[in-house]
Amino acid sequence: MKFAITPAQRAALMAQLGSYLRADENAGDGARYPVVSLYYDNAERDCYWDKARSLPSRRKLRVRVYGSHDGAVPASSFVEIKHKCDGRGVKRRVPLPLAQALRVCEGLQPEGVTLSEPQRRIIAEAHDLVLRRHFRPVVVMRYERTAYAALDQESDLRVTFDEGIRARFDSLTPEPDDRFFAAGSELHTDGLTVMEVKVTGCIPYWLGRTISAAGCRMQSHSKYSIALEEGDPVLRAMLSPNWRTPAAAGTAEKIAEFSPMTAPAF
Repeated sequence: MKFAITPAQRAALMAQLGSYLRADENAGDGARYPVVSLYYDNAERDCYWDKARSLPSRRKLRVRVYGSHDGAVPASSFVEIKHKCDGRGVKRRVPLPLAQALRVCEGLQPEGVTLSEPQRRIIAEAHDLVLRRHFRPVVVMRYERTAYAALDQESDLRVTFDEGIRARFDSLTPEPDDRFFAAGSELHTDGLTVMEVKVTGCIPYWLGRTISAAGCRMQSHSKYSIALEEGDPVLRAMLSPNWRTPAAAGTAEKIAEFSPMTAPAF
């Protein structure tokens, strides 16, 4: 479940949630760490259009990079496939050194690593996207994530807040704590934060009550789609004659007005 929230809403939430949540064990003592991702797509921008059309089964390929300059969060990287199927999302990933992760996403086999059979299947799936569907690097994104888990050790609840979301469409080689983003590359200049709640089963009553009291509304929010709408010259060329609102407008408004009849046919 995702929510785009204002600074005031976030403050109201945290004033109530502190007694239920703890810093995520993967986030260091401060619960905060940078996230860098290199997203792949083809020249037709299938990943974007699959999302816009709400296809029941759709996939994204990315290289995800963690790590902080001060070493508080060790560097690590993954080849990841996000698969949305009939409304349920799963993430399949393989941990690899960054150079090898990028190599996999060129359609090559990683070198110097031992893989399990499930990991080999994930890499084969990535190769299918690269070699058959011609996925190539499109955009590097970075944001600061603050991550919390439930105090209850038996719960898999996770609440994250992503802010300072930036995107670039050149220099498509990511690195840990990547900071090479131009002025004006931030997607939300109004201070919006993307909150995501992940839990198996029903959301806890106390969390649902707190979210409702803060006036937060659940909504679809794709960082990748917003980044492309605001800065990808390939997608903007597609959108210009077919979209009812300017390319720089917000995603929610465009999705609400979207009709498959206006989408380019490939």
